[in-house]
Amino acid sequence: MSDRSDEPPAGAGSVRLTVTLPDGAALAVHHWPAPAGRPLVVVWPALGVRARFYRPFATALAAHGLGVAVTDLRGYGDSLPRPDASARYGYHELATVDCPAVVAALREQAPGSPVFLLGHSIGGQIGLMYAARNPADLAGILLVAAGTPYFRAYPPPTGLIPLLGTNTVAAVARLRGYWPGDVLGFAGRQSRVLVGDWARMARTGRYRPAGADVPYEELIAALRLPVLAVSVGGDRLAPPGAVDALCALLRGADVTRRHHGERLGHTGWVRRSEPIAAGIGRWIGDTLTAPPWNGPGGDGDEVS
Repeated sequence: MSDRSDEPPAGAGSVRLTVTLPDGAALAVHHWPAPAGRPLVVVWPALGVRARFYRPFATALAAHGLGVAVTDLRGYGDSLPRPDASARYGYHELATVDCPAVVAALREQAPGSPVFLLGHSIGGQIGLMYAARNPADLAGILLVAAGTPYFRAYPPPTGLIPLLGTNTVAAVARLRGYWPGDVLGFAGRQSRVLVGDWARMARTGRYRPAGADVPYEELIAALRLPVLAVSVGGDRLAPPGAVDALCALLRGADVTRRHHGERLGHTGWVRRSEPIAAGIGRWIGDTLTAPPWNGPGGDGDEVS
């Protein structure tokens, strides 16, 4: 269920949708419409990053003729309610409830548009789970600064950062009932289940979220969709090795791997994203005009 407002809170040319979930939670979606039938890029954000932050990236994508939508993760930004000790949602619920609801609402707004899911950081990890369950819903997957948090995928000794960081967050969340990032100044207030899933993946490298009802790693390995994965220079949270490790799970997909060499960091690329947006626009155009793909093996492109 969704409601539309023509008020442009996220920037010129955008409208805001409110997608109501079965439990009453409300997700805020900022939508930059494109002409009928044009591709739609649905952005699933990083943990603790508001949808409004992606406005420069969204407008850069829109300038290349793409529709764009950016969602505030459940309980964060303009999405409500704020999580407390009663919150029980994690990776699994975001992939099985939130993502499908947002995509369905956007299909009402843009019928006939091919949909590409773009995940940034944790948004990429969760986006792959949604794509693995619903491959027919998507024309392709985009990963930007999205890698596994698995500590062994990082060059030593930097793997201690995700290992200790995520597990400290999870430990505090277990004691408090939720992660009080709004008070502590990191990642905003979050469900303890969500940050627990994040920490478990950082320890093990495995997709074993709480409440999982399917073997996610097997479904991700079986995905046969085109994928563009972009790492960014200076990104300590999703360095190239962590991006490569996440891509390695996509054993059946056609993965195009690129690196944007400018040292912009894990979120800094959003404010200077025109080169990345242009590359995405070209890749989407090539993907939609290419003949059907019948086997794995990306082209391994590296661009600076």
